[in-house]
Amino acid sequence: MSSTNTQTRTARTVLQDYELHHSPAPAHVREPSAENDVSQRPDSPPWETTYRRVPPYRPVDTNLDQSQRRVYTSGVEQVFIGTMFTGVFTVATAAKAWHGTVGRVNDRIFRYQIGGEY
Repeated sequence: MSSTNTQTRTARTVLQDYELHHSPAPAHVREPSAENDVSQRPDSPPWETTYRRVPPYRPVDTNLDQSQRRVYTSGVEQVFIGTMFTGVFTVATAAKAWHGTVGRVNDRIFRYQIGGEY
């Protein structure tokens, strides 16, 4: 049979693991040398930019006709999304009506448990 040994640690020993030690500030600040000067570096080679997948800049078209924009990919998707949002709207409207009238007597209906409220 195996045994498990545990070690009790106090909060102080746990916090000592996170103590920060800063080195002293340098007595003098080094001046930038000529080899680190950006203006004297040779130009970098031209890198290929066609593979970055960044589209060219296009200004916002304020005259865009939204009726020409495709919203749904199929009729099934349109029915599904419409049904889903209609259900959300119906539940929200019923909850508001309930809490405004009969819900004052019984506040347990239309009350959904969310994380940590179980």
